[in-house]
Amino acid sequence: MNILIYFPSSYNSVFILTVIDDLIKKQHSVYLLTTTPYGILQEGAEKLGAKVYAGNRSNDIYHLFKEMYQLIKFCRKHQIDYVFSHLQYLNLVAVCSRFFIKASVFPMRHHADDVYLTGNKNAKLLDQLVNIFSRKILVVSPACRIHMTKYEKVPEKKIIILPSYYNFQFYNLLHLTVDRNQLSYTDNALHLINIGRMVKNKNHITLLIVMQKLVKEGMNIILNLLDEGPLESELKEFVRNAGLTENVFFLGRKTDVLSYIRTADLLVHTSISESAGQVVKEAGVCQVPVIVVKGTGDFDEYIIDKENGFFVSKDNMADELYQVLKFVYQNKFMLKEMGEKLGRAVIDNFDVANAQLTYTNIIDKSIYSL
Repeated sequence: MNILIYFPSSYNSVFILTVIDDLIKKQHSVYLLTTTPYGILQEGAEKLGAKVYAGNRSNDIYHLFKEMYQLIKFCRKHQIDYVFSHLQYLNLVAVCSRFFIKASVFPMRHHADDVYLTGNKNAKLLDQLVNIFSRKILVVSPACRIHMTKYEKVPEKKIIILPSYYNFQFYNLLHLTVDRNQLSYTDNALHLINIGRMVKNKNHITLLIVMQKLVKEGMNIILNLLDEGPLESELKEFVRNAGLTENVFFLGRKTDVLSYIRTADLLVHTSISESAGQVVKEAGVCQVPVIVVKGTGDFDEYIIDKENGFFVSKDNMADELYQVLKFVYQNKFMLKEMGEKLGRAVIDNFDVANAQLTYTNIIDKSIYSL
C-alpha cells in the first residue's frame, strides 16, 4: 500500500516517526507530506526510508482550495491508498479532498475540549466541518470521543480511538544538550518545569499564584516555563509584581524539550484541557514525576496518585497544588523512585510493541474500511 502521512510541522515528533517506521516494517511505501520546510522531522523520516516532500505553504483556511489542489494532485501522482492527516486545518483539507481521490482518508484529531472551552468560533467551525465531511475520525484518547459525542453530537461509530504510541528508542537521551549548569539551578532548591502554550486553558496563572505563596513562606523553588503564547506578557507582569523574578524563568519555545525536562525534579502540568498530553509521557521517558489534573486527557489510565505522580482537581486546583508542592518540597527524596515508576508505566502503556491498535491495524481491519 502507498500511505501518506500529511502533517503541518517540521518539529520532531516521535509519534509520527514511530508510525512511519512501523508502516515501513510492514512493507508499505510511506510518504511524508508537510506544509513546512525541511527540518528535523523530515530528516528523521528519510532515514527511516520514507519519501519526503516538504513545502512552505499556508496553514490557514483562506488557502483551503489551493491546498486541496496540492493534496489531490499529490495523491493521484503517487497513487496513494491511505491518507492519515493531522491537526485541524490539514484534517479539513484532507476530508474535503477525499471526494476527488481514490484514497481512504483518516483525519486524526489531537485535541479534546480546548476549542469548546475557549469559545474560538473559527476553531469550532473547523471541527464541525471535519466532523461532517469525515467518514471516520481517529482520536488519541477516550476523552476526545466523550467530548465529541456529548457536545459535538458526532456519532460514536464514526470515531476510532487510536492512542498515541511510540518507539521509545527514538528518544535519544544520550545527546541531550542542556544541563543544570546552563540554567538557574541551585542544589537545595526544588526545580519545577511547566511546558505548554501560554493560553487560558493551560492555567499558568494558578501555578504562579501558588508559587508566590510558597516563596513567601520561604521555600526555595525554581520554575522554568517553556513555550510562548498570547498570555505571555500578562504572566511576565504578574511575575514581576509578585517578586518572583528570581524564581520563575520564561525560556520560550524549545525543540529539545527533553533536555529541559531532565533538569527538573518535577513537571507541573496544570492544563485543564488535554487529549493525550505528550509532554507528560516525555517526562516519563526522562523519569521525572508529574503533577497533572485529574480527569484530563488519558492521565487517569496510567498515573497513580502519590505513586508515579500527583493528581489535583479542576475545581480546587490552587489549594491542592499548594498542598502537593509543599509536601514534595518536604519529601523531595521520593521523587527519584516516582519518576522511575512513571517511566515504566509510560513504556508499558504506550510502547509500539504493546500498542493494541496501530495505523497498520487500521489498514488491515476490514471493520474500519471506508
